[in-house]
Amino acid sequence: MKEPKEVNTEGSPSVLLIGPYDPHCGEYTFLAPPLGVWRLAGVLGAAGIEAKVFDPNCCREAPQRALERELLSGDWDIVGVSTTGMTLRYDLELAHIVRRMLPRSILVAGGMEATFRPDLMFELGPFDLAVLGEGEHPLLELVSRVRARQPLGGITGTAERTKDGNIITMPQHALTREELRDAIYSTPYDKMPYSAYWERLEGAYRIGALPSKAAREAHLAEIRSVRLITLNYCPMGCTFCSATNFLHEAQGSVASIARLEADECLHMIERIAACHPRARTIIFQDDIFSFTRDRRILPLCEGIIAAKRSGRIPAQLQFISTNRIDAMTPERLSAMRRAGFRVLGFGIESFSQRVLGEFNKAQIYRHIEPMLTAALATGVTPFLDLILSSPHAQLEDVAETLKQAYRWLREGCEIGMYPYVIPFSGAAFARDPSLAPYTHHVRRQVAGTGISWQQPAKILPMDPVVTDVILRMERSFEAMLAPLEKEVAHLPSRVRSLLWILCSLPIMAERGHFIAAENEVRAELYARLPTLRPGASHAAHARFAAATA
Repeated sequence: MKEPKEVNTEGSPSVLLIGPYDPHCGEYTFLAPPLGVWRLAGVLGAAGIEAKVFDPNCCREAPQRALERELLSGDWDIVGVSTTGMTLRYDLELAHIVRRMLPRSILVAGGMEATFRPDLMFELGPFDLAVLGEGEHPLLELVSRVRARQPLGGITGTAERTKDGNIITMPQHALTREELRDAIYSTPYDKMPYSAYWERLEGAYRIGALPSKAAREAHLAEIRSVRLITLNYCPMGCTFCSATNFLHEAQGSVASIARLEADECLHMIERIAACHPRARTIIFQDDIFSFTRDRRILPLCEGIIAAKRSGRIPAQLQFISTNRIDAMTPERLSAMRRAGFRVLGFGIESFSQRVLGEFNKAQIYRHIEPMLTAALATGVTPFLDLILSSPHAQLEDVAETLKQAYRWLREGCEIGMYPYVIPFSGAAFARDPSLAPYTHHVRRQVAGTGISWQQPAKILPMDPVVTDVILRMERSFEAMLAPLEKEVAHLPSRVRSLLWILCSLPIMAERGHFIAAENEVRAELYARLPTLRPGASHAAHARFAAATA
């Protein structure tokens, strides 16, 4: 480990935490304050440590320039940069700006990529340390070491690079249930700039241009949302996902599940409502909000109903959560609807039983039809995440998922659709050597540097026919999407999914698979497309029509 740098040790060290940088405005991340980073800032603040969040996705000027101003505004002893696989090249760009401007500060990488690929962080970034898993304990210890002018090596929950270039990792146990609760309670919701995000989204959706009050209210309920995490990780072990393995990787063994109890969730709901009275929706950002054997969901729903009756939270406050579809029952759906849950996300992934088995989700197949039907009958909108192909997918699997996606979309479901598996670091698929020949890489460049690398970007099907179909669909989708994005205010996932379906029709028909009538799909698309930007020219209207022709 390198010798400790000379930093300001008068009083408590100051910490700047930088959230993941998504210049595509929510394509790779939620367009909302980075919740994990704010939680860390709250924990540090509760310990008497000066900590500030820099959010590159909520700047009035170029994020690079805004970061430079922030770096010049104080004597930052420690700067943490959060990383994700989809935003890594942008996160690294900010890290290199920090290093150029603050050569003597301690630069720390955190997040998914830092946990699964600390070696890559040290290879591509100017980092002194990488945090493994949750950052609360490592950052508190790092601050203590800096304050006492002690060596920085050997901090539990970090990785470091030795002078000879080797990477040393020091695993840490996941937060206990009580520690997780205290960390969530420390999240400074009163300081989080949700209003700035809402204004940005309202502009993107062109709320004032919507034709009816009902349409405006529906969009405001979607936009004016605040996120809350009540669970430490998802234990389901889906083969395409890295979430299950995040804390296991940091701990070096299987981490215990921890989450808030019903009364603790209600406490946080009341806090959020008090901090953000204009909020219309609270989104539970847990990967899974309700489990099959769940003793929390019914008491929580009853607690929410009682809190609304007593006026402790607004009666009109609504909720969104992501759930296991095999954990749903008519009783739970009814209770959630009465409590104000208006959208329930379900990781369906595929309507093919064979592909679900490949995804380690075969157990949900028999629950899909009855629970989607029950949810719609209850008045809840299901949001379905779908992946069109898998490594072993056959064309019949792709066709079945497209057909069922269109069917359920017309029934009233919302859908987010992806063409293939993305090899996220830490996922079982990304670690499977048999899939290496089918994993395609892209050259990534870190802006402002000469650094580049080959990053895994997609895992394509082994069947060459299926790969050809998926890639042709992707090219058609991108060709149709580009002009639409120039002419309309915002394209939500429901519209993008219809575009995928529309693009698939002639390609799948060539292979003998009828998905849907093109005129019907086009009508559905037109009905859901946002309005053109105000002042759009006749030429813009012509391009708009041509893009969807």
